[in-house]
Amino acid sequence: MQEGIVLQTMAHELRQPLSALESIAYYLGMVLPHREARAREQVVRIRQLIEQSNWILSCGLRLTVDDPPSPEAMDLDEVITQAVAARSSSGEPHTMLNLAGNLPLVQFDPEQARALMANLLMLVAQNATPQHPPRVRTWTDGAVFVEFATSAPGHGSEASLGAGAALGVESARRIVEAHAGAFALYADPASGIRVQVVLP
Repeated sequence: MQEGIVLQTMAHELRQPLSALESIAYYLGMVLPHREARAREQVVRIRQLIEQSNWILSCGLRLTVDDPPSPEAMDLDEVITQAVAARSSSGEPHTMLNLAGNLPLVQFDPEQARALMANLLMLVAQNATPQHPPRVRTWTDGAVFVEFATSAPGHGSEASLGAGAALGVESARRIVEAHAGAFALYADPASGIRVQVVLP
């Protein structure tokens, strides 16, 4: 309980400077001449680090909250599309979507559904490359399946997935299991990573 209060206080204190840095990076990206390619790459990297920091804070905070979900009928394809659109920026690999388009509605807390999809997209995207972009697909086979993946090599375990991955995975697992679903992460040095969610 005490740890949760400390984390919430830290997150509150860090949000403002992160927001200020994000604004500075945004305006730098607008005013830097296009010929300054190296400087523009650094600005993109700064924005990615800020996004990663916000993601880590959000995942950590979610682990301190024990609110039961308030499920509603939801179209997960729509939630995924919105999450991908919210992440779109010039410095990141384009996310490849293969959505079923005819998924049955699932009972899911709307806020937690948005948090889950944004979380898993960030988890996979931070390990993707332009040659191995993030992929998201959905299908149905007696249940609803959602898979986030990248074929970028070199990831042999959860520990190899970068900063914030452990928090992101645990936060996602808790949300899925609170909705009576199943969560699995597969990491292979040759074939990349896959995160699969199965919902009744």
